Parts: sequence; structure tokens; C-alpha cells
Amino acid sequence: MNLQTPFRLGRGVLPLLALAFMLAGTCCSAQREYIGKYDAYVGFSDINAPFVNNLNQPGFGVQAGMAHSRWLSSGIDYSRESGTGPLTTGLLTKSLQAELAAGLPPGYNLRVPTDVKIQTFAAGTLLTYRRFASAPILLHPTLTAFKIDATPRPGDPIAAAVIHVLVPSGTKRDLSGGYGFGGGTDLRISKHVSARMLFDAAWSHPINDILGNGGWLYRFSVGPSFHFGRDINNRIK
Repeated sequence: MNLQTPFRLGRGVLPLLALAFMLAGTCCSAQREYIGKYDAYVGFSDINAPFVNNLNQPGFGVQAGMAHSRWLSSGIDYSRESGTGPLTTGLLTKSLQAELAAGLPPGYNLRVPTDVKIQTFAAGTLLTYRRFASAPILLHPTLTAFKIDATPRPGDPIAAAVIHVLVPSGTKRDLSGGYGFGGGTDLRISKHVSARMLFDAAWSHPINDILGNGGWLYRFSVGPSFHFGRDINNRIK
């Protein structure tokens, strides 16, 4: 599906938020490093998928984690993004393209606006490099599940006939996996609050009975993270 949302919010807002958080982290005073047992995050999230014509969808993400040591944590991650873009012939499987070439009127250009919602679900470990106490580096492998709901909105009888064959129910739902890597940083603002900036890259082939190719999906996130619970620097006596 050629899904290119008209919203470009992420490309403009994300750098501005990142710069603001960096300035906040730079201006705050140094203090003894506190590593809370638990942390939570909520913030802006933006997914970009170049293999579907630079699909760019803004949304939000949340995380919850638990620290096991200074360098190892585990947690869960969820995000939701949405947008609208066109479904065109070029991104379909070769067999579907051949069927359409034989059945569509000469010169007809299939272009169907499609509402798309993407949800991501992940869980796993996080490695933290704390050489810089005010901005630790976060690294983790990425194993993600993508839940996609795509609803085509045909605007003419020919497109409606094609969509009836491709998506008989009216909405295409798909659950697919992805794998890759991710990382970021927590810029300390206060003892219990940081500005978190994250980048994740995962390869996936969603809706593989319609989409001809898979590819990389990139997610950028920025927002506040909150740290609480006992300081794991303190040994239990």
C-alpha cells in the first residue's frame, strides 16, 4: 500500500522538543546520581516507513520498566500512530499487479485513500551505559509486534470493485512481527524526571498477502520519563 500521510508533524516538532529537552538537561545543576528501581515514560511518537512511500504517522508512546542493576533493566513498550494515505498498484504483490493489469481499463490509475492505524507492542531488556550520569546511553534489541488496521475509502466504482476483492470486509487487519535495534538517552532534569529521546528501527513485512515487499520502520520518540522507588545504588542491608 502506498500510504503517505499528509501529516508531517513529527518532522518539525520532534527536533524542537529534542532541543528544548537538551537545553533543560544542560541547565540543570549537577547532583548525586539516583537510579530508581522503577521508571515510566509517556511522550510523542512518530513512525516512518520508507518502503511504503515514506509513510509518516504521528502518535504517542508509553513505557514502564524495572531496573535490576546499574546497567540492566527490563520493561514493556506500547505506541499508537495513525494517518491517511493512498493505496496504489505499485506496492502490491506481483501476482495482484498482474491481475489488475489484465482486468482494469487501459490507462486507469488505481489510487484509493486509506485510513491506517498502527499499534506497536514490545517487551525485553534495556542496557544502560552510565559513564555520563546526566545523560546515560540506552541500548536494546528490538522484537516488536505490529497491529495494523487499514480501511480503504474508494472514490469510484472501479476502485470500489477492486477493494471489494482485496479487502472484502472493508478493513484489513494484520498482526506481524519485527526485529531490529533501538537506543536513546535520558537527559536528567531533576532527581525523578528526565527528558527521554529514543530511536528504534525494526524490519517487518506487514500485510504480506497484499504488500509486495517488507522493509524498515523507524520510530522516533521524545517525552518525559519518571524515576521512582528505592535507589538501587544503595545496597540492601
